[in-house]
Amino acid sequence: MACGVISPQEWGLAVARAGESIVPGLGESGIDLEKRMRNCVDLWLPRHFDEKEGAFHGFYRAPDHIFEPPQTVNLIAPWLSLAAYDRWQDGRYLGQAGSAADWFYRHFVVSHPMSVVIGGVRERLPDGELWTKFAAEYVLLAIGIYNRTGQDRYLAHALQSAGFLIQSARHGFAPRYGERENRWLEKGWQSFGRAVEAFLCLGQATGEERWFSAALQWGEYGLKLMAEDGGLYLIDEDYFNTDIAADELRAFVFLYERTGDPRWLNAAERSAGWLIAHQRDDGAWPLTIDRDGNTVVETVGPGDVPNIAVSFLRLHAHTGDKSILDAASGAFRYSLSTQILPGSGHPYSEDPNVQWGFWSWDPYYDYTLSGDQATHHVRGLMFALDYLLQ
Repeated sequence: MACGVISPQEWGLAVARAGESIVPGLGESGIDLEKRMRNCVDLWLPRHFDEKEGAFHGFYRAPDHIFEPPQTVNLIAPWLSLAAYDRWQDGRYLGQAGSAADWFYRHFVVSHPMSVVIGGVRERLPDGELWTKFAAEYVLLAIGIYNRTGQDRYLAHALQSAGFLIQSARHGFAPRYGERENRWLEKGWQSFGRAVEAFLCLGQATGEERWFSAALQWGEYGLKLMAEDGGLYLIDEDYFNTDIAADELRAFVFLYERTGDPRWLNAAERSAGWLIAHQRDDGAWPLTIDRDGNTVVETVGPGDVPNIAVSFLRLHAHTGDKSILDAASGAFRYSLSTQILPGSGHPYSEDPNVQWGFWSWDPYYDYTLSGDQATHHVRGLMFALDYLLQ
């Protein structure tokens, strides 16, 4: 299978024919899952797109019926449009993704030619910290659009942000750069997995060996970060967080595929074992766990759950381990339970801006929804269908 994070078609999987039979491990038919995906993409997602700005809104606050202005949601939400394009071959989705990515580049990516951190991606506006994990995600987005359109400017944007990742590695794999302090900052979100994915996808798109070498460099750094118990405590070197867990596991599997080196497969299996040991009965994971095994934040980030399950599928393709597939199925079932179906027991389920979407938090907390959360849920269903049915 090829390297890719956006859609199952990037892995080389064919679009599964959704039938009336129950999908193994998920408890719903392929037709029902297809309906859930299409209604989210075609009914819910367009309501969360600001046509004037050409970008996705920020959070929708259901109690107030208010959309927040576009922000960093446009780093991830276009992945859903690209995945929908791969699946249903409708050019509208591709145009939507390109528009959102262009908006994000104009507002959040450092592009001034005098900057030594050109290609860095801001966490928020107007200035502040440039995050390594965001730069890696932007590389994946830009390469994703380049692969589908052939437009060279997206490749140029991807190369620019890849350069920021190289500078991060030169500075001890710093997770962020402070624009106000004009220096690299050591503490933060050590998301080596996204850097590995970005470099591997860039190498795959260009055929240039230097990007594969950069991916290996970041992977070796990731091995050093793994604790003896197999956990990856990557926030301030103390805390596990579900937001970045999927990419770390995928990175190890991708590096194993690239090199054949069993160290990477062993790391992936250890990481998966830790995740399975900490998975809740409902298939989810608490948002944050510390090095001593204490749950710091019981709240779930629902979109993180199916994203981790996608990584389990990639690992299962190599191991055939039933416990890994069972954990993935449990996570996908949890994801299905969080979609807001019309007439369901979910709050605000009759609001058309809520129907077919997914809550940002479990429990509900602030009753918000956003495009990046829906992206991971619907991508997860796509990977589940195409992998489990084939």
